[in-house]
Amino acid sequence: MAEFDAVLKYSELLDLYQNLLSETQREVLEDYYCYNLSLSEIAENRHITRSAVEDAIKKGKKKLDEYETKLGSLKALQLVRKIKANNNDPKLLAELDEVERIMKHGI
Repeated sequence: MAEFDAVLKYSELLDLYQNLLSETQREVLEDYYCYNLSLSEIAENRHITRSAVEDAIKKGKKKLDEYETKLGSLKALQLVRKIKANNNDPKLLAELDEVERIMKHGI
């Protein structure tokens, strides 16, 4: 998987499953994938070691992958987006927008 694809994947997984991670994992993954901070920058900002940052990222990614394997929300979200891209029906598009919102933010 190309680096950009991995960043996109984990950014989306983080958006979907962030509430299931520990606070530290969520914050470190946000810094790394959403704010594009380096491991050293994250370590310095959080007053922890670089290896602690690496460990939080590794464990967080593993959890995100496990959640996606079990729940499949990203796959479903990608399917919703594909259907939206190939449809012009305003009512269906509005309903799919609502499905996407619920998937990302809950009911």
